[in-house]
Formats: sequence, structure tokens, C-alpha cells
Amino acid sequence: MKKIALLCCSLLILKPFPSTALTNVPCATSELFASEREAVVAAMNNFNPVSIAEDREYMGTIYREGGLYGYSVSRTARHRDRFTLRIARDEWDRVSALWHTHGDAYPSNRYFSDSDTRLVNRFKKPLYLGDYTGYLKRFSPGDRRLSSFAARRLGLPARPDYAIGEVVRDENRRIIRIKTRQDSFS
Repeated sequence: MKKIALLCCSLLILKPFPSTALTNVPCATSELFASEREAVVAAMNNFNPVSIAEDREYMGTIYREGGLYGYSVSRTARHRDRFTLRIARDEWDRVSALWHTHGDAYPSNRYFSDSDTRLVNRFKKPLYLGDYTGYLKRFSPGDRRLSSFAARRLGLPARPDYAIGEVVRDENRRIIRIKTRQDSFS
């Protein structure tokens, strides 16, 4: 029996699990992309509009398949922000990044939460965030987090470890925008 890692926001729990592949994560895509960034953009364009419309968060992995990249996805219950992703322990090395959406238009949903930043620093994998503004952001291990004071100035809870993250750009340094509605690129 293999062991798996269950990602629950910032928790890692090891339990026996019989599956051997990323297919134990709901909705692993069979489509592969040339880069991590292309896989993230595809995942976000597919799920960010739904996330906003349903006010539900979606989260998944970006994984390597040979020299290409794919993504997996799982969702929360509506108006919840707690995830459980099942990743076979022997598959963890294939995971290059995590991604997630933040749901509807709340000012705090533009930022990486303290749970997001703890998750990144604990598992040493970057996390991409898609939000209702259409910006794609990345927070990597060791990136700058906000102080309690700075968080409060942005209208967030006065707790440390929230983060703004870095806006993701294409190979020509242009800001990448992701879908916010299913029918357009607004």
C-alpha cells in the first residue's frame, strides 16, 4: 500500500492509499502543455470564471509528464476555503506547483491568505492565484509576506503572513490576464 499526502490548506497528513497516480486527484486533465505557465493559465481560464460565479474555490496541482505539464483540480463546498487534495507520495516529485482560485469579488480575495503562504513555505512549491480581477499571481517559497500592520492597511485581518504575490508575465514581460467570465476575457 502506498502512502499519500493529503493537502488540507496548510496541513499534511500521511495515510495509506492504494492508488498509484495523480488520477486519484479529482479531474486530472489529459491535455498537456509546453510549460508550467501554460498549464496554469489553462486551469485558471477553465475554473476562475466558475469559481467567481459559484463563489467557490478551486485548487489543484501542476504536474510534469515527461517534458510537458498538466493540471489537476478539486473544489470546495460553496463559500468554503478548505481543501483536501490526494497526491500519491511517489507522485509528489512530479508536482511543480499548486494553483487555486478565490471565488467572488471580495477585496481580501485579491491576496494570498496566511494559509496560502504557510502552505507554500511548508511544501516548498509555488502557488498561483486567480481572482475576480483577472490577474494571475504567484507566491513562491521565501517570497515576502505582509506584516500585521501592512495587512490591516489593505483591509485584511490584522494578522501576519498575507501576501500580495507577483503578477505573472508572459515571455515578452506582458502581464497575463485570465478569464473572469465564461463568455469573455474580461
